[in-house]
Amino acid sequence: MTTKGLITGASVQSLFPVNIMKFKLWDHYDKWDQLQNLLIDAEQTEKTILEGKGQTSFIEDWKERSYLLDQFEELSSILLSCVTNMCRVHSIEPVVIDDSWYTIMHKGSRVQRHRHENSVYSGTLFVNAPEGSHGLAFGNPTIPYRMMERQNAQTPSTMYAHLEEVETGDLLLYPSWIEHFVPTIDCDYRTTINFNTIYPMHEKRIK
Repeated sequence: MTTKGLITGASVQSLFPVNIMKFKLWDHYDKWDQLQNLLIDAEQTEKTILEGKGQTSFIEDWKERSYLLDQFEELSSILLSCVTNMCRVHSIEPVVIDDSWYTIMHKGSRVQRHRHENSVYSGTLFVNAPEGSHGLAFGNPTIPYRMMERQNAQTPSTMYAHLEEVETGDLLLYPSWIEHFVPTIDCDYRTTINFNTIYPMHEKRIK
């Protein structure tokens, strides 16, 4: 059937969606301020993908990784429960939390576009997310393959990136292979704890 030259009865099927999960953990943990203060005074490492004013404990060398969450047993248990939920929802074999680190960003700073290798799911916990801090921006993984398209409008499937906004206490879980970044922020003390995951049989910690 056609209407004014258009074929009707068609439908759009979204193939291979990339799922992330957001958990609201504010009411599940009662030490946010204490955690923030501990991280401000925590040991720092050299900044790599963090540009501008800020600090981090991320270690790029896989032989000397950081295991920040080992210091916070209660919080680590909460996060692992969320990771287990993520695996169950997406029919993925259970994983455990591997390396973890903190990042504190100040006004004018940004994080370069990157992905997390040697990990199944990655997580970003927002210990402090002031107004103007942004959450995470996820890059569209199909963009490199759209060589010939000329788009006259932006749709969820063609947009360059999706910016997921957050509040303090939010946890974002996402596939480690998807590229993500933090646009330039307009606040101080945007504080996150970030972590990777691994299958238990591959867990080899170097401490």
